[in-house]
Amino acid sequence: MSTQNKKLTAHEPQQPAHTTVTDETASRRTRYLVVSRSGDTLVGADGTLHYLDSPPEDSLTDVSLEPKLMKPEARHAIEYRAVYVEDADLAALTQELGALPEGCRVSTAGFWFYPVHADPAGRARYGAALAKRDYLIEMAYSAYTGESAPVDPHKGIRLTGSGEMVFPRIEPAVMALIMSEDNSRVLLANNRLWPRNRFALIAGFVDPGENLEQAVTREVYEETGLDALRLDYRMSDIWPFPRSLMVCYRVTVDASQPVTHLDGEIHSARWFTAPELAQAIAEQRTGEPKLELPGTNAVARRMLDEWLQEKGL
Repeated sequence: MSTQNKKLTAHEPQQPAHTTVTDETASRRTRYLVVSRSGDTLVGADGTLHYLDSPPEDSLTDVSLEPKLMKPEARHAIEYRAVYVEDADLAALTQELGALPEGCRVSTAGFWFYPVHADPAGRARYGAALAKRDYLIEMAYSAYTGESAPVDPHKGIRLTGSGEMVFPRIEPAVMALIMSEDNSRVLLANNRLWPRNRFALIAGFVDPGENLEQAVTREVYEETGLDALRLDYRMSDIWPFPRSLMVCYRVTVDASQPVTHLDGEIHSARWFTAPELAQAIAEQRTGEPKLELPGTNAVARRMLDEWLQEKGL
């Protein structure tokens, strides 16, 4: 059905057939984060996420963004759900609902440039919605048998007619903040596909048969030719492109050794001191950076920020 023939009006949310309505669930408000098939969403005039009080008609599907099993004391008065629509329908929402505040628009930058420090809870919900998007609206068949695998409304997972459970795919990746032995410098790299002034941390997907430590050691060696002397796990983050879980380490190396790019992915790599990075970040805020570093949405930036904070910068 074309967008022109569909009236995108708000309607009251309905309880799933398997949900028992209790005094607690009845008293909770539901707010909806609307996401298009391609991953865009609505943002307010201040750039943070805009939620709807009820889902649009003809949505593809919706899903709770709350933990599966939440302790009663952790529940809030608002439940957040993601609701998925076709791309054209999201664009039409700003015109046809008629109830959006001034300045509300469709995001075109998406999660890539979503400012984590401005709206951390919104970023987490948006990232979770994107991570679940492919499973809910694209993974309609078993990769093994080709059977149709609709979402079972009671279990919340895809099931084929023969009973095969088709689970969401999560692709682990590793990231390395490479540090000199004296912890005075970090090594950042420029990918061959990027502008020449853009530098970031080393990262890559985990290969079959590897554990995380083997993967990060291999990635550092492939892209810099340096051997990892020590690994220290720091943090992890969702990165929904396409459906990754990024696991981040600090990797100590011998900075006196030459840097070589063995796999051809990296154009160049440079050692940076803490004052140099702090200056680059300050320049980035002015909009005229000489050096382009990861944005505030990226876990790579949080790795750099954490290191700089330890240096008092």
